[in-house]
Amino acid sequence: MTTLENFYFGNINPSEYKQSGNSKKKLSEMTRLLDELRSILTTEQQKEKIEQIENCQLSLIALSEKDAFIEGFKISVRMTTEIYADTQQRG
Repeated sequence: MTTLENFYFGNINPSEYKQSGNSKKKLSEMTRLLDELRSILTTEQQKEKIEQIENCQLSLIALSEKDAFIEGFKISVRMTTEIYADTQQRG
């Protein structure tokens, strides 16, 4: 099956990828720091505010990843187009 066929049938999901070791370390560090922060917060209002910040951060990350994927895809198409055009001019 071709890559396009795999993509069409849902066998490829661009939003799923393996995290690098550095990403895993940073995620672990962030989780630890948030847990520490939650443990020193005393009111429900404070804990709710941290949860709102986390939700906002997750939304921002998802939007940034989508934008980066789209931009990367556009760049790869432009590069492919240039390569194809160059091949046609030489051929």
